[in-house]
Amino acid sequence: MSEPRSRLVAGIVIVLVFAAGVAVGFFLRHEMGWHDGPNGLAVGGPPPRPSGGVKASMLERLDRELKLTPAQHTRIDSVLTRREADLHALMTETRPRFDSIAHRTRDEIQAVLTPEQRDRFAKIVQEIDRRRQAKRR
Repeated sequence: MSEPRSRLVAGIVIVLVFAAGVAVGFFLRHEMGWHDGPNGLAVGGPPPRPSGGVKASMLERLDRELKLTPAQHTRIDSVLTRREADLHALMTETRPRFDSIAHRTRDEIQAVLTPEQRDRFAKIVQEIDRRRQAKRR
């Protein structure tokens, strides 16, 4: 494959991966009720400790929409507690890989930008990182 064609294919792959990430992020934020997560490029991962916010909002929604009995509420609360811990463990385990992909993505984006755009992109990334850190505190 020629060099320009390889770059084109690589660019298309990057755009498709980015679009898939946006779609997953949209789903998690709007359908799963993950409204307290950070916004922006190449951010995310587990909070420092399980917050209970996702579980609480999910349980509240199930109570409201399914009209759970007290016994059902208690049992579902237990299920969500166990699964939240499982998901947190998974996210903690995969965080280094996620960060590596995020850094490579940022590097590849910077390679496409003009010097002026790189400066603006760096400011955008700093703002995203600042917001993420503030939410973790």
